[in-house]
Amino acid sequence: MYAANAQQKDTSSFLFDEFQNAVVIFKDGSQYHEKMNYNILLEKFFFIDRADQTKKILSNPQDVRVIQFGNRVFYMEGDKGIEIIPINPTLYVQYKGNIRKEASKGAYGQASETTYIRTYGGIYGNGGERFEFDPEKLILGNRYNNYWIERKGKKKSFKNFKQFIKLYPDKKEEIEKFIKNNRIDFNNVEQIKTLCIYVEPSTN
Repeated sequence: MYAANAQQKDTSSFLFDEFQNAVVIFKDGSQYHEKMNYNILLEKFFFIDRADQTKKILSNPQDVRVIQFGNRVFYMEGDKGIEIIPINPTLYVQYKGNIRKEASKGAYGQASETTYIRTYGGIYGNGGERFEFDPEKLILGNRYNNYWIERKGKKKSFKNFKQFIKLYPDKKEEIEKFIKNNRIDFNNVEQIKTLCIYVEPSTN
């Protein structure tokens, strides 16, 4: 398995609290067993190199078919990891997060307000110049999820409840009532899974 060295100290940006036993299944059929995690800021899989015990980025995602963490399965969408939720129709989850620059110290040693950004590595100014950020000083802001559900052979995306309801216009009032009564949290995968099963019970 190929690797790229990475400097990563802030474990809060990872999907799992700790690196997990994982099975990487490549498109050629080969398999590797590694301790892995997914960084939702960089949107890349990391593994612990057995040779030197350092955290490194999986740098050949194009060769990967799926990565399994126990009964949780991820596939690669480009170089990003997407979890497959095994219900019918299939639900897909992309774990995301807002990046913010580490607070600088202002007067009297107090941290100043920080600005949230959505890109990693830098931003572009009005004149086209690129401003780089130190990866060590980028920390996780808010986590959020993007979803897709497979309907009629096509993946339909939804990033909020309004978009989800539009997929089922004939069930609008019923879905709204279910969301309200059950206090569904959009960024709770298990609750979104329950919502999807409720909407299409005959197929689950």
